[in-house]
Amino acid sequence: MHLLLFCLPLYSIATFLLGASITAGIFVFHVAVVPLIFKYSKSFKQNMIFANFAQWPFHIDYEDPAASGIEGARNINIEYQSMVDNCPVKLGIWHILPKSSYEKLKGSFEESADKEQLSKELDEELANSKYPIVLYCHGNSNSRAASHRIELYQFFQKMDFHTIAFDYRGYGDSTNVCPTERGVVEDSLIVYDWLNSTIQSSSQRPAVFVWGHSLGTGISSHLMGNLSELSRDVLKREPLPRPSGLILEAPFSNLADAVTHHPLSALVRWLPYFDNTFVSPFRSSEEYSFKSDSHLAKAKELPVLILHAKDDVVVPFVVGLKLYKSILESRNNDGSKVKLHAYDKQQNLGHKYICHAEDLEQVIGEFVAMHH
Repeated sequence: MHLLLFCLPLYSIATFLLGASITAGIFVFHVAVVPLIFKYSKSFKQNMIFANFAQWPFHIDYEDPAASGIEGARNINIEYQSMVDNCPVKLGIWHILPKSSYEKLKGSFEESADKEQLSKELDEELANSKYPIVLYCHGNSNSRAASHRIELYQFFQKMDFHTIAFDYRGYGDSTNVCPTERGVVEDSLIVYDWLNSTIQSSSQRPAVFVWGHSLGTGISSHLMGNLSELSRDVLKREPLPRPSGLILEAPFSNLADAVTHHPLSALVRWLPYFDNTFVSPFRSSEEYSFKSDSHLAKAKELPVLILHAKDDVVVPFVVGLKLYKSILESRNNDGSKVKLHAYDKQQNLGHKYICHAEDLEQVIGEFVAMHH
């Protein structure tokens, strides 16, 4: 009994010292190792930004969009020679018909075994569409088949929009090349060029809207702000026509601001070298800076609609608001073609589910009608 009473304090001291040692180790890792990895590891930053290692759900049959819950859709592949990575790149695309078009062509989907003939019919339907067309640039992780993206496509279909949804390099069934900002913007340009080539034969050009979500807002803003230069340098031709409007869902002003205000940054924001280590790498990097504020300052005539939920914890509302103010400032505070639609926290829409907003049909309908 006396021995036990003697050992208990020793056990307590040993436990305390072990706990203190573990805590100290975690602290050192937190304030020294993590910053070094973050600042100097290129692959770590790329994985954090693009998160294309996360591919869910598994075993998607991209040739059969209906298996993922999308009726009236076809799969398309575009192949081209990437100037960014100097290699061939294949991009996977879904073309999803408006509800009215699908009802008209439903028999062709059910009866036609000739995919080439069906593809010609759908090309014609797209080229001569009286319905708006949405080119959708998705955010990081997963693919065009992610469940929250499927829900948005269903909303577009209900609104009688054509939807062009695609995967950048490194995502889905597109070529597995490590994505960079220049690479995914190049992919978006190629898809936008394909779309314009498809509809240019139309006697009355259909209205085209570009919709970006999260990281896709940085990609689509880069594309739209530099469309003339990209057309000249990449496509070697006259500038492509700008779309009727740009819709940005959960956007950020630039990647440096997004990192600064990310909730996880609170863990290291107190460090004296926080800005130099965690933020500054994104201010000047050619591979990942996504300066939407700077890019859109060069697209002064482009109508822009920003959608952002105030309970978004992935891309906080403050950076979407900052982008909105930056666009207004670049246009001398002329807000006639720029609109911010914010959603209160009580609606619980978060980062991915603005598609559930009760007034979304009205908000999008008004923006499209105004700029059709």
